[in-house]
Amino acid sequence: MEKKETWEVVLTKPVEKIYDKSGKVMRRKLDVCFESLEKNPLYGNNIKSLTGNLKGLLRYRIGDRRIIYRVFEAQMIVEIIAILPRGDAYK
Repeated sequence: MEKKETWEVVLTKPVEKIYDKSGKVMRRKLDVCFESLEKNPLYGNNIKSLTGNLKGLLRYRIGDRRIIYRVFEAQMIVEIIAILPRGDAYK
């Protein structure tokens, strides 16, 4: 049987605080996001590579929120850097 590779999703301390303070609905959406990133953090409908001063980072869209993250391919780690409203995400 072929083993599927999964990525490890790691939250930074500020992101952990935001997650802990989130309501039940938002937490559920974030859990779905993290599960999706465990399977494939590089490609998907809600995933986009960022440009400019954010080059090297990716974002996952959940409604008006943006999950900003970086990928360490060699270690198969996804580090969630920020969860921000769309207007603040690209400043």
